[in-house]
Amino acid sequence: MLVVIFRSLIILVFLIAGMRLMGKRTIGEYQPFEFVIVLAVAELAATPMQDISTPIIYGLVPLITVFVVHFILSSINKKSIRLRKFLNGKPMIVIDKDGINSQALKELNMNTDDLMGMLRGQGCFSIEEVNYAIMETNGKLSIMQNENAPGSQSIPMSVVVEGKIMGENIKNINLDKQKILDIIREKNLKLNEVLLMTLDSKKVFIQPINGKYMTFEAQDV
Repeated sequence: MLVVIFRSLIILVFLIAGMRLMGKRTIGEYQPFEFVIVLAVAELAATPMQDISTPIIYGLVPLITVFVVHFILSSINKKSIRLRKFLNGKPMIVIDKDGINSQALKELNMNTDDLMGMLRGQGCFSIEEVNYAIMETNGKLSIMQNENAPGSQSIPMSVVVEGKIMGENIKNINLDKQKILDIIREKNLKLNEVLLMTLDSKKVFIQPINGKYMTFEAQDV
């Protein structure tokens, strides 16, 4: 038991020293390659801690190697924009003056629900409330709010997402499926051309897959 404790303390010291070299940031602020390194370190540290048949040096050498590689990459990263883009990617605008950038979402392997969830996490419940939104390289969403946007009277309900009618949602608000299709048709769109359609107290928001979003009052909805 004492051997296990002693080995664990040694590895823990190396882990703390290595993580200190990576800087004072939370996991959520790490770049993609740094997050991979953290996962690798966790796996490498677990084995020598639990398996006393493995010489402790076999556990320390890989850990030291990983931290040295991180130090070298970080040093080059500071000077090379090309390497920075390769390792970290680049920030991407996912919402602009036209609304949701569907091509950017596709490149980021995100869907509309992912984006709306991140917006709600920042207190924005409608695309109209945002002038620009940028997906940062660490996976966080930065937004520039539209201060002139009209306030929502209720939480917008998604009735169409990525060309599919949300059956449960329209049932909850007693909305007829045919009515949705009629509204879309009136705007010279087809169902499969609608990236997002929401309803907020008789106010309709439609975001085409290609093109600028539109909002309008629908008195008879």
